[in-house]
Amino acid sequence: MCEPMKNLDEKGFSLFESIIHLMIFSILIQLTVLFFYWKAPIETSYQNDFLGEWELFSLELQQLLEEVEFVAVPTSTSVSFATERGLVTIQVYQQLIRKLVNGQGHVPLLIGVKSCEFIVDGNRLHVSVEKVDGTKKERTFAIGLYTE
Repeated sequence: MCEPMKNLDEKGFSLFESIIHLMIFSILIQLTVLFFYWKAPIETSYQNDFLGEWELFSLELQQLLEEVEFVAVPTSTSVSFATERGLVTIQVYQQLIRKLVNGQGHVPLLIGVKSCEFIVDGNRLHVSVEKVDGTKKERTFAIGLYTE
């Protein structure tokens, strides 16, 4: 090997090594700032996901109510109706709204629910939902009654 390479003093950092470390640290700080700049709009879009969940819940409930024989509201937090599949019950269970068919099953329709109220008025079903985060939604559904 070369004589000058053998006589290097390796007891500490050189100025060159310190500058390299400073550059790497600066790049990491900039990437961290960019990450948080990117995260803010993504977080707001996830908060708007309740609108999509609500629309899917509304579509499924309206589809279930298309052809029913009768509708009953045993409590303000549940509604039951008879269809060709049997007795369908939509009820609040813990922090979700679920569907039961003939008293069996557990199909979650909407999650993160703080409170829900079902009101039947003639051939209309009014549903009021409050989410855990305080968001409130209401909708009235048409009930398609038929007789055999």
